[in-house]
Amino acid sequence: MNMKAATIAQPLARSRHLATSESQPSFRAIARPLVDIVVPVLNEEKILQKSIMTLDGYMAKHLPYRYQITIADNGSQDKTLEIAKNLAEKHRSVRVVSLVERGRGRALKRVWQNSPADILAYMDVDLSTSLDDFLPMIQPLVAGEAGVAIGSRLLKDSRTSRGVKREFISRCYNNIIKWTSGTKFSDAQCGFKAIRRDVAAKFLPKIKDNEWFFDTELLIKTERAGVPIYEQPVTWIEDTDSRVKIVKTAVDDLKGLYRVNKELDKRSWFERWTLPVLLALTSVLYLFGALHNGMANSYYAAAVQAASQDWTAWLFGSLDAANYVSVDKPPLATMVMGLSARLFGFSSFSMLLPSVLAGVGSVWLVYAAVKRQFGFMSAAIAGTVLAMTPVAALMFGFNNPDAILTLMLTASGYAFLRSLEGKRPLLWLGLAGLFTGLAFNTKMLQGLMVLPAMVLVYLVFAKPPIITQFLHMMFAGVITAISTLWWSVLVWLTPAGSRPWVGSTNDNNIWSLIFGYNGLGRLLGGRGGGGGPGGGHGPGGTGFGGQTGIFRIFNNDFGPNIAWLLALALAGGGLMLWILRKTPRTNRGRAAVIFWMLWLLIHIVIFSMTSGVIHPYYVVVMAPAVAALVGISLPFLWGAYTRRKPYAWLLPVLVGVTAVTTVIIIGYAGTMTWLMWIVGLLGLAGMIGLLINLYTPRRWLQNSAIVAALAACTLAPTVYTLATVNVAHTGSIPTAGPSSTAMRGSNNETSQADSQLVQYLLQHQNGATWLVAVASANESAAIQLTSGQPVMAVGGFNGSDTPLTLEQFKQLVKDGKVNYYAIGSHGRSGGPGGGNNEITAWVKQTGTVVNYGGSDVTLYKLSAT
Repeated sequence: MNMKAATIAQPLARSRHLATSESQPSFRAIARPLVDIVVPVLNEEKILQKSIMTLDGYMAKHLPYRYQITIADNGSQDKTLEIAKNLAEKHRSVRVVSLVERGRGRALKRVWQNSPADILAYMDVDLSTSLDDFLPMIQPLVAGEAGVAIGSRLLKDSRTSRGVKREFISRCYNNIIKWTSGTKFSDAQCGFKAIRRDVAAKFLPKIKDNEWFFDTELLIKTERAGVPIYEQPVTWIEDTDSRVKIVKTAVDDLKGLYRVNKELDKRSWFERWTLPVLLALTSVLYLFGALHNGMANSYYAAAVQAASQDWTAWLFGSLDAANYVSVDKPPLATMVMGLSARLFGFSSFSMLLPSVLAGVGSVWLVYAAVKRQFGFMSAAIAGTVLAMTPVAALMFGFNNPDAILTLMLTASGYAFLRSLEGKRPLLWLGLAGLFTGLAFNTKMLQGLMVLPAMVLVYLVFAKPPIITQFLHMMFAGVITAISTLWWSVLVWLTPAGSRPWVGSTNDNNIWSLIFGYNGLGRLLGGRGGGGGPGGGHGPGGTGFGGQTGIFRIFNNDFGPNIAWLLALALAGGGLMLWILRKTPRTNRGRAAVIFWMLWLLIHIVIFSMTSGVIHPYYVVVMAPAVAALVGISLPFLWGAYTRRKPYAWLLPVLVGVTAVTTVIIIGYAGTMTWLMWIVGLLGLAGMIGLLINLYTPRRWLQNSAIVAALAACTLAPTVYTLATVNVAHTGSIPTAGPSSTAMRGSNNETSQADSQLVQYLLQHQNGATWLVAVASANESAAIQLTSGQPVMAVGGFNGSDTPLTLEQFKQLVKDGKVNYYAIGSHGRSGGPGGGNNEITAWVKQTGTVVNYGGSDVTLYKLSAT
């Protein structure tokens, strides 16, 4: 007996299998326990006698406790009950309980509630689980170290033999339980479990399911109540003669899981419905804006159309389905939109739907990231701020890559913050690296701007030792590198004849696009910045962001898009760092604040100092950080104010600063002066009221002041957001706010070509690969979108690329691949590229002008000479 006790104590060392809550209830050890092993049966006449004899013989030999075996007949219609009674007559340790109604849960509940045993267990009659695992499983219950014990087929030390179908369903089901219920146990449905009688007496009356979901419900409710659950790795061999209907049982279990989670949800109705309502309203808001925008930026719309027609165009981001030239960005955004177009048919709706969903997803991820560390209220504020940011409402209904870019960066940030929790850090770091790489493949180097913040925060604040941190970083770095470079390397290794020309380069080199046009060209200006789809600009420098400088982000270009709550975000983040300054190094809240602050500051510095092409809508990637910091800090600012902390004055001061910022931003436009006055007066009233209330507290004064302050801070961005979704935005430089469209005079505003021109070209295409050739994408996109046929933009986006020499173009004409060339009537016949100018000159000299019935362009019929 003592030797056995020493032997069975060994499994207790495997404490990693003990799922506990923060406050574990204590149980008394049981000196001489009685163990009741229940075997539920239904029409098991073939195996019942053999199984019970085996079970009884094993327990008599190996179990150092008193025991009884209860056969719970569950309404059998064969000889099962008769065999069970015979076994009970011949063996003192065997008894029988007969139930008329079926249901495994009903049987277990009935027997356990009426059993005198200290330890209540059950196992399947087929004895699929090795009996050698029974004693180690129940020992923690006897010792008082756990209230429930289960056998698990999914632990590292388990040895399981079963079919692929059952394995897949089991793993999916158990993961769903973890994701939806936040539980820790690994295997809910293994027919090998035990429970202490005192725990059973408390929880069995609360279990409503009488079928297969019974034990899952019991596990969820006991773990939620803080009962320690011990998991024993088991050896398990599938019974191929099992009559369990796996799929039906899984479906019924999912229904039970929904019921139990709803029953245990202790949140208020407001908290339960805030996120669904927020996401629903966000989707309606952004979709409403998208429906105004038509084809939005026709440059990317043409690429999406091409992606929906040809898989090579989809893979390489071609501007046309004949794969002459690519757009000037990696193709992830056009890939996603192209898949949507293939699924729903190419249209404005199918093209912009992914952008809308990207916005909803970004709001969800910011909400989830903030909630994990700072709770519901901070999360609700953060999600609402992001949803109601004017530039977010603009870009999440537009087809520029920035919508997908923002989603990927937000997903990367969410995964990174999860890695700081210490649970499966490699998984979350790998996902952060994956999404960072996807962000790069949406907009190249801009997708990597958050990467330094991740590396710094992890190395300073993560829990593992420094050597482990570096190993984690190396792993994440490999994932990031693969996710970042796979497409660029693919383009680099693909022969030039098997892919389109790399758009916005003069050497057809993907690395020139990355480090030139979309790299140093953006930062320093020069050839790299002026030729892309944002190449146009409006009066006063709009489209290029205005003068560089530290306050550039607040100017008339950027301010209306993002700066409304920027001061509040920065000051609030600083306050949070002050409040958390004495917390341990690994404090996740402080690490999260620093991460969001670095995200925001990196973008502010780069956007403020960039002298190359930069457009106001770029700042949409700042919106998640602004929203998170406002959401995190605002409840703390309010708490400091109501508790009269030494820095309580900061809240009214920030109300005043935010109101002043708003007045300045509205003043830039010279419109909506009524809104400027309202915000100014509300901000003044809110600030003064809050300051007076600090020294002369009055409930009515405090309430009035906070209403005025909230209105002052939120009214203008809300109005601008609603105005943004209520007007059409087209072209390459969309702007937020009450403007009639994007900047007039920017590129790619038009998506409809002259119907007479298109009709004529379609009638006279005569098998040509390209319907017509034009100087640049600004002319090709509209014709291509209207006709549905590939159109050659000879000089790429703005005519400055040099994919073709004059001789090569002549050969295409000779081969019948290009029959017509159109020159715009407004002078945009060619860009600075020498090759394009030569081609245009040759066309004018040798081509025959065609009267197609319109006057928008001069159309030339080409012939090889």
